[in-house]
Amino acid sequence: MSAEFLDIRRSETERLRVTMDEYRGRMLVDVRVWYVAPGGEWKPGRSGVSLRPEQLAQVVQALMLAARAVDPNGVR
Repeated sequence: MSAEFLDIRRSETERLRVTMDEYRGRMLVDVRVWYVAPGGEWKPGRSGVSLRPEQLAQVVQALMLAARAVDPNGVR
């Protein structure tokens, strides 16, 4: 089961994608920078991290804390 949850354009040649896929029999959530290859197709880059589902709650909590630190009124 493969799914894409987020695709943010960072520049003409870079995108940030959050996807879920199976790797070696395990489900992983991947947060990765994708780039445009010489042939024009989008490819996953080395910049990123793969997380096990049980790690997601802690990462989401840390991101919310970081967002509140940047803008205390903008995050609920």
